[in-house]
Amino acid sequence: MLVALFNNQFVDMVGETTKEEWHQKNKSGNLRCPVCQNRVIPKCGTKKTWHFAHQSFEECDGYHEGETDYHLLGKKGLYKWLRHVNEESILEYYIRDIRQRPDLFLQNHQHAIEFQCATVTQEELRKRIKGYQSLSMESDWIFSMKRLKQKGPDLYYIQSSDLSAAKKESDGNLYLNYYCPLTEQFLLLRNIIPLSQKKAIANGNTFSTKKCSDIQWLSRTFTKSEQNNAIHNALWRKQKNTWRMTAFKNTSPAVMYMKKVLYFNHRSLTLFPSIAGTPTKNYYHIETSPYLWQTYMLFLIEKLPTSLFSVNFIQKEFQRLLHKRILQKRDFPYLNESWKDAIHGYLDFLVDNLLLEKVSEGTFRKLQRVHYPKTLEEAFKLDEIFSEKS
Repeated sequence: MLVALFNNQFVDMVGETTKEEWHQKNKSGNLRCPVCQNRVIPKCGTKKTWHFAHQSFEECDGYHEGETDYHLLGKKGLYKWLRHVNEESILEYYIRDIRQRPDLFLQNHQHAIEFQCATVTQEELRKRIKGYQSLSMESDWIFSMKRLKQKGPDLYYIQSSDLSAAKKESDGNLYLNYYCPLTEQFLLLRNIIPLSQKKAIANGNTFSTKKCSDIQWLSRTFTKSEQNNAIHNALWRKQKNTWRMTAFKNTSPAVMYMKKVLYFNHRSLTLFPSIAGTPTKNYYHIETSPYLWQTYMLFLIEKLPTSLFSVNFIQKEFQRLLHKRILQKRDFPYLNESWKDAIHGYLDFLVDNLLLEKVSEGTFRKLQRVHYPKTLEEAFKLDEIFSEKS
């Protein structure tokens, strides 16, 4: 930890206090933990960032020993950046009402900032976000750049727990923020388009902390160029090809279920319709690959005995598959949306492409049958044509 009490006054390891001065304070025995009031000692070595540690191993609600040097450096770096942009922040501020201690807290704005290096479960992430929201506090997560892997131009491997902390830009796209204290740089990941549980298309914008002149940079929107659009379309089409080429050997519950459904209806999963497997509005709320759940939606609609149908019918069927864990959903604590919004987004997409007509709120009419390709060659060609249209 970087903060302690000395004679009931807050002191931190970010200022200009020397090693000798810390040793003098330590001799007095008056360095205390701000949360549990137990004695802490200054660690002022040469190999690790200076910090405080509890003298005994008694449990403390607010602090957990064993922070990595990278995490300590990150908190210090972000604290200095916030001071540089004239934001008054408090290091390791303990909020007793919810027993949470954000790495940085902007008291004037009631805004908590977490610098996350270790993996946190989605349950813990939601709990901490909801804790801040229960006190009407804003919060943001900045992740360690070590947690992100770039696999090519605009192609990243994002930890699933990181993705859960995503927010939406003003244009409706997902975004995340990363920081490296060693280079003092932000990587602002924008226009995130998940391809699988961890793989995603995104625009990475790297800036030094000196360039980011205010806290609004954490939510800044960057315009996507035509080149970005072309790259993203190509990456999505490549993923679609991969789905077609690997569907026969995939043994996940969703794939096995869809294979069985299509087989008994004389269809092949490899030859799913080109209009399926599309990044429609809010599609990422369902973690299962969109080529699977969108193909299943098309199948359900096709098999209905009447042309008119209700969205409630589809939602009930998806609820059944979610309950059986055949389909998987994603959790986004910051977004007031759910997997049902993914269904509505795809239905609206089918309306735009003249396969359906929206009769009323929640009611649709079938207009034409869905085309299933007969061969892989035809499927690849139709995917290319469909990609150029969208």
